[in-house]
Amino acid sequence: MEKIDLNNITLSYETKGKGSDVLLLHGFPSNMYMWNAIKNELIENGYRVTIIEQRGYPLSRLENFDVHSFNIEELSKDVEELIIKLKLDQNLTIVGHDWGSIAAWALVSREEVNINKLVSLCGGTEFPISDVYSNLTYNEKPHYISSFQNVKKSANIIDNNLESFFRSAYRNNNQIGENVDLSLENVFINYLSESCVMNENEIVNLIQHFDETSLDQPIAWYANIDLNSELSSAWRKIVTTPVHFVFGEVDAAVKLNNKMRERLMSSGTNVKITEIPGAGHWLPITHRESVLKVIYA
Repeated sequence: MEKIDLNNITLSYETKGKGSDVLLLHGFPSNMYMWNAIKNELIENGYRVTIIEQRGYPLSRLENFDVHSFNIEELSKDVEELIIKLKLDQNLTIVGHDWGSIAAWALVSREEVNINKLVSLCGGTEFPISDVYSNLTYNEKPHYISSFQNVKKSANIIDNNLESFFRSAYRNNNQIGENVDLSLENVFINYLSESCVMNENEIVNLIQHFDETSLDQPIAWYANIDLNSELSSAWRKIVTTPVHFVFGEVDAAVKLNNKMRERLMSSGTNVKITEIPGAGHWLPITHRESVLKVIYA
C-alpha cells in the first residue's frame, strides 16, 4: 500500500501489474481490499490494476472534516488527480461498486480525465434527493438513507454495534424480495444467523479494518445527496463513454425495474445493462467471474 497527497487528502492506494489500466472503486461499507481476488486475476491476465481506499475510509480518513467534505465533486477530484498523477492513461477502465459506481459516473460525466470504459456494479448514475427516501418507512422506521442524513446519530448506532453491522451488511442475499425492510436496523444491525458472502477470516479482517475509526465519514457520503444533485447539474449530460451497468436480480436496495432500465439506457449513447439471476448486492465477491467477463469484454 502507498499513499499520495492530492485534493487536500492523503489517499491510500496500490498499483500493480503491466498493461491496460483498470481502476477499482469500492462502495459502502467496503475497503480497497474487497477487490483483491479480482485485482489478482486481472494482473495475471495482463492488466495494470489500481485500487484505492476512498475518502473518509480508515486508510484515507480526514483529520478535520465537515459533512460537505464528502460531496460528489470532492470525491471526483480525488480520483481525477490520482489518475493524472499516476498516469493511468492506458485504455483506462473504471469499475465501481455501489457508491463507487456513483463516483465513477461523475468521473465519466465531468470529462476531466480520459476513460475508455465504465463498468458500474450495483449502482447507477445518481442518488435520488433525500425527499424521496423520507417518504419511505418500514414499521414506522425510516429508510436507512434517511437515517444517514443525521451522520452523528447513525454513526453512533453503527459504531456501537460494529460486528453486527458488518455481518448484517454482508449476509448472503439479505435483500431478497419486493417489500424488504430497508431501515438502518434491519439492513445493518439485525444480524441473526444468515450465512455471510465472505468467509470468516475475511469478515473478521473487515471488522478489524474499521475497529479503530468511526463510520461517520463514510456515512457522510449519503448526507450530501441533495448537494450532489445540485453540483451534478454543471456536468450532467448524455455520456458517450461505453458503460455497462450490472445488477443482481435480488438486490432490492438497488432494484433494477423498468423505469430505472429506461433511465439508464437513455443516459448514454453506448449503454449495456446486465442483470445476474439470483445475485444480490455483493457481485465482486459472489459473482467474480461474471464481473471479470464484463471487464474483459
